[in-house]
Amino acid sequence: MSEPADFVARLRAERQDLGRKEALRRDGEHRRRKAMLLAGAAALVLGGFGAWLAGATAGERPESEPYAPLMLDEAMWPDKWPATVRLPFRGSPAASWSNGADGIVLPEANAVGGLTPSQVGDALRNTKELLVEANLTAGTLQGLSPTRALNLLDPHDHDKSELEDTFQHPRDGHSPLQMFTRFDPQEVRVHGDVIKTRGTMTYEVSASGELLVHADYTFVYPVVKAKGGLEVVPGAEEVARVIVRRQLTLVSRDGKLNPREYVRQIGNDDCREPKDGFIHPLFSQEAAKAPKWAPVDPYDTSKDIQANSSNCSIPTQT
Repeated sequence: MSEPADFVARLRAERQDLGRKEALRRDGEHRRRKAMLLAGAAALVLGGFGAWLAGATAGERPESEPYAPLMLDEAMWPDKWPATVRLPFRGSPAASWSNGADGIVLPEANAVGGLTPSQVGDALRNTKELLVEANLTAGTLQGLSPTRALNLLDPHDHDKSELEDTFQHPRDGHSPLQMFTRFDPQEVRVHGDVIKTRGTMTYEVSASGELLVHADYTFVYPVVKAKGGLEVVPGAEEVARVIVRRQLTLVSRDGKLNPREYVRQIGNDDCREPKDGFIHPLFSQEAAKAPKWAPVDPYDTSKDIQANSSNCSIPTQT
């Protein structure tokens, strides 16, 4: 018999062998039972993990507090969890903004209203220096007198005298925070050397022939407590973010700046604190206990800052 014929005959004999059929049946049942046992074990493992996860996020643990955080990459944490010094801008709209003075980009200086490009350029550079000295310089942020910023202002201008007086006699409606960003060094400090900045600067000539420079900038500060800060996870202290938006109109005259208008909006400032000329940030635990003030998006620059922007509010995002 040829080889193909032998093969066919062998297959027919095996199909008719009752012993082989029973062995195949038992083997199939064994495989099915094994698969069911493995599936059951997997379900138990997943069920146990789910129960642990539910227990870890329930009860007395606040919704904003990370559970088993060392299991996760911090970059993947939900935005409602506090930021830490490891990723101070995690989840913030400002994360992709420019750093510090790099975010203050000057427009091109052109001749306008009888002024030369050089004169316009000087006014724009002075305005940028004022913004930097008032909002980004370490000494100013630490509560020191912003001497270089004040020297950019016209010494005969009434607003300069008013601003200088705010440092000596701060009070509601009469605060250095109107122009300068300051933190109480006994309470908080800016973490690291990165402050996020974004905004615009324009200029025009007024009807009276004066050069007006308009600036609208937002600064975002990561701050930590001077002492006793919360460790969100071991070795990683909590960071709170403060958002300061400023709108200024300055008149440039004889190489000096005269403040015409200046308003500010501060996101994440505890308005219950004394009017001492400092920003008092709320960290996660304090924010959870704060009154339900009006929600405000500190990143919304679609509208001008309102006169009552210093009223109590809670930022919708930081």
